[in-house]
Amino acid sequence: MDQLWTKHPQTITQLFHTLSENPGWSKSTVNTLLGRMTEKGCIGYEEGKKAKLYYPKIKKADAATAETENLIERVYHGSVSLMMSTLVKKKNFSKEEIKELYDILKGLEENHD
Repeated sequence: MDQLWTKHPQTITQLFHTLSENPGWSKSTVNTLLGRMTEKGCIGYEEGKKAKLYYPKIKKADAATAETENLIERVYHGSVSLMMSTLVKKKNFSKEEIKELYDILKGLEENHD
């Protein structure tokens, strides 16, 4: 998805050349993933002159939100506070990151008033 969010549309050959280097996927793996993502509605394609031209159908921010909600539900049983508690205990946050988190929470608090 990152490759399509960065540049689109792209053919399977263009995607293969990028993805064969990192993470080292074969052309059949790329083709399989494109098929699955098309079925799920994440990407679409147009028929080009010689090949299908793939493009993202969802925004990166929307995908990130959906994946985060899925993670919270699956791992933390829907508890955002448990997730945050785990992160705070396991990661050394910089002062800038702490301020950023505080500003996010402060903004949420102000929106609830």
